[in-house]
Amino acid sequence: NVTLVGVVSADTCLAMPDFRANERTFQLLSQVAGRAGRAEKPGQVIVQSFLPDQPAIRFATKYDFEGFVAAELEHREKCNLPPFWRMAILHLRDESFERLTAACDAMKSRIDEIVARLKLDIKARGPMPATIARIQRAHRMQIILQAPTPAVLHRLFADLRACPPLRPAVGVYFDVDPVNLM
Repeated sequence: NVTLVGVVSADTCLAMPDFRANERTFQLLSQVAGRAGRAEKPGQVIVQSFLPDQPAIRFATKYDFEGFVAAELEHREKCNLPPFWRMAILHLRDESFERLTAACDAMKSRIDEIVARLKLDIKARGPMPATIARIQRAHRMQIILQAPTPAVLHRLFADLRACPPLRPAVGVYFDVDPVNLM
């Protein structure tokens, strides 16, 4: 019996620092709009947005899945994003921000040294604060890695695991093919 659906601030998700933000916005708008006008009753969807020309919103309001996928895949290919390249995130966390910063700099130096020595085709971004920069008492930072194949990332991680720990208190976590960048 839903005949009217309103989406307020439809572009909010687009501000998330995640390469899948367009995909999530399109999916959410399509899913919500699909709730209006089932069976014999016609439906209407009203979308509020500051960015009505943004591709995810524009394609969703036209119910154009194929158009959205084509535009999104073209963008991802140009930016070396999945599914064209592989991605991994190194999460580092510590209760001391100074220790964490020093560990991040040391980890980035290790990565740069291994990439140069082995001539790996890897793009390393960061270190940078994680989107959620602090959970409980732990500060969080990340280094984002992009490579054309899983084997390249595997080679880097094998060499990183062979290195001694950065500092005993700093936690290091690998997330290969992350679901989100949060």
